[in-house]
Amino acid sequence: MKKILLLWLVSFVMGLASAVAEVALLPVEIAPTDSRLRYIGRFDTQESGGPRCSWSASTVILKLNGGSLNVKIRDGGKNFWQVIVDGVPKSVLALQEGTQWYSVVTDLPEGDHTVELVKRTEAFLGASQIQGFQISDDKQLRPGTPANRRIEVIGDSISCGYGNEAASEKEPFLPTTENASKAYGAIAARQVGAEYVCIAWSGKKLWPDNTITELYDLILPAGESTAKWNFQSWTPDVVLINLGTNDFGKENPDEAGWVAAYKTFIGTLRKNYPKARIYCATGSMMSDYWPPEHKALTTVRRYISKAIADLRAAGDDNLAAIDFDPQNKEKNGLGAGWHPSVKTDQEMADKFVAALKKDLGW
Repeated sequence: MKKILLLWLVSFVMGLASAVAEVALLPVEIAPTDSRLRYIGRFDTQESGGPRCSWSASTVILKLNGGSLNVKIRDGGKNFWQVIVDGVPKSVLALQEGTQWYSVVTDLPEGDHTVELVKRTEAFLGASQIQGFQISDDKQLRPGTPANRRIEVIGDSISCGYGNEAASEKEPFLPTTENASKAYGAIAARQVGAEYVCIAWSGKKLWPDNTITELYDLILPAGESTAKWNFQSWTPDVVLINLGTNDFGKENPDEAGWVAAYKTFIGTLRKNYPKARIYCATGSMMSDYWPPEHKALTTVRRYISKAIADLRAAGDDNLAAIDFDPQNKEKNGLGAGWHPSVKTDQEMADKFVAALKKDLGW
């Protein structure tokens, strides 16, 4: 426990030093509601101060013609945001408690650039509120164009990118090593040019308790608000469900109950997204070796196959299974707490993309 607290303290101090570094204020302020900004994910716009988000990989996209950019964020001091410029990860914003200006980019060369701010950390670490931006010249900010492809991933810690940047499985969870922008879903979305939404929370199950379904329709799931998401405001072409790792973590759940819950959840998704291609995934943390004698991986795949077969028989044939390979420590290493590494995330993304190309021509 002392080691974990020490690691957390070191990372917090490093992040705090980064966060409070002096920021050169810029002359033109941009309201967080400016129509030229693109918000991707679930943002609560009910507060006057600006949009709030909690879910992993919540994203703000700006199109700039060179220059510098600052962002003003209110946070509880536990979140980290990834800065991506023209598709290349650049810096990380380590947010401090309260409201603060942060430098995003400085002196971009003249020409069209895409700047993305992506929430690396997951919902239980709290909400971030985007309160505005600063740029050098109002003409530098241009309207963005929405992508014509959309992907939503629903899952647990694997989909959050829990510890995927950690050096080994021996490391505990730290917000500094969780990077949702490098989780398999985000990687796959970039590879096919899709907007990406991640509805995931570490430790969550499908059934019967501690479920993601209890939080699925919330904008801010960590208790900040009871506001419900408007499913008509953003409709994915593809939904991938990756649940089961925590359900089978100690013993196999009852087959009839679990399969029924899986079908019910897909029914909810189908009501919200009538035309979406739904992928039912397993992996990459499960195996037939743990828990001993339970053959958890084989069992969850059988349960999911049963659910898919039942739904197809009832008339829903826009479903498919994706079985991600069990992670390979010798080949790709492991993330914190035996979670997938970024290398494993890449392999999972490649398999997801292969299915999208085959099934949808993406």
